[in-house]
Amino acid sequence: MMLRPVEVKSGVEETRQRILAATRELYANKGSRGTTTREVADRAGVNEATLFRHFGTKQQLLSAMLEQSSDLGEFPQTLERIGLLPTVDAQLRELAFASIESMKRKEDLIRISMAEELTNPEGHSCAWRAPTQARLLLVSFFEDKVAKGQLQGNADWLARIFMSLCFSLVMARRIWVDLDMSTAQAVPKMVETFLNGAAGR
Repeated sequence: MMLRPVEVKSGVEETRQRILAATRELYANKGSRGTTTREVADRAGVNEATLFRHFGTKQQLLSAMLEQSSDLGEFPQTLERIGLLPTVDAQLRELAFASIESMKRKEDLIRISMAEELTNPEGHSCAWRAPTQARLLLVSFFEDKVAKGQLQGNADWLARIFMSLCFSLVMARRIWVDLDMSTAQAVPKMVETFLNGAAGR
């Protein structure tokens, strides 16, 4: 008798997750305008009434999907873990690899959100919450390094520049393609330039 509410709750959550997964798949291929609630319901194996009962409107559905897909994942734990590495160089390399892999997992959503941002900035603002939170965590990381004398400069700018370098490796690969360089080869060079500057100082 005590298990029944848990089973019902589990079924409701499972349905919700199926709807969100179907929404992400369709949204990543068609964008918000091309994604219909009927298609989402069909893909999730539910009827539209069930979809609307869970999410209310199409915009609320898209916002919930973007919110779920844009979480920080293991980024906070990565920042804690890299503190155990012996040098700032090693820490930044590990941080770059983790950031790049996280962006790669969300590349489809990032591209669609960027394309649609001009037409619906309010509706897609949640897609940028995780990068903003990640930047704030990075600012704290760089503030600590500056305070210890391991790095110099404004921590907020350091965080923005570092994120931009990682972002370009994922989202602007056509710029890098003629270098014939893998991520494993590019990251050490990126970190070296970040730490030493173009003048090598």
